[in-house]
Amino acid sequence: MNKRLRVGVMCFLVISLFVFVTASVVRAEGEDFKRFGVKVGAMYIIPDEHFESNFRTFSEPLVGRTTIDNALAPFLNLEYFFTRNISTELVLTVSKHDVMFANGDVNAGSVWLLPPSLFLKYHPIPTACISPYVGVGMNVVIPFDEKLTILGAPYDFSVSTAVGWAVKFGFDVPIYKSKGFDLYFNADAMYYGTSTDMTIGGLGKFDLDLNPWIVSTGIGVRF
Repeated sequence: MNKRLRVGVMCFLVISLFVFVTASVVRAEGEDFKRFGVKVGAMYIIPDEHFESNFRTFSEPLVGRTTIDNALAPFLNLEYFFTRNISTELVLTVSKHDVMFANGDVNAGSVWLLPPSLFLKYHPIPTACISPYVGVGMNVVIPFDEKLTILGAPYDFSVSTAVGWAVKFGFDVPIYKSKGFDLYFNADAMYYGTSTDMTIGGLGKFDLDLNPWIVSTGIGVRF
């Protein structure tokens, strides 16, 4: 694990610990709003991938342009509200992406991604019938089960774990409210700034920027 990755992972763990410790001790007298939220749904992940020029120089004459395919994946979000306007959210998902050759016509392999991300969110009008928010945070992209075939021959293939930044914006729409819990519809979009490395056996290590856009929709509950 390189130094940048160690520092990033440590920062992610420290922030996560701070959030959950704070969540266990913060009390705001006189506030009767619901602090905890759980959201489930589906997200569509659209990598805006960029391969190092050395890799493109090698690969494109042989197999055409290489792309990382889009993917549909389920998600689970856990949210805690410090105040009516400020919350933190942990986004969890896992997705499988095909590695495509020939400008997207040939399936050459695949990679699974586990990208937990942590956001600090601001809700400017939390009691509105459509409540928007914006958020900033960080993510850790953990690839696994990588596979790759070039011209019919399997190659050792791995993608390194990466730490990056993330932003999001979206809105909540209340569906049902009660004393015990609130139900709401949610839609949002996220962008991850993620730079990683891929290693192909016998060919070397190459820079790979994934930089995905992610759009999602789901149902949440506050309690």
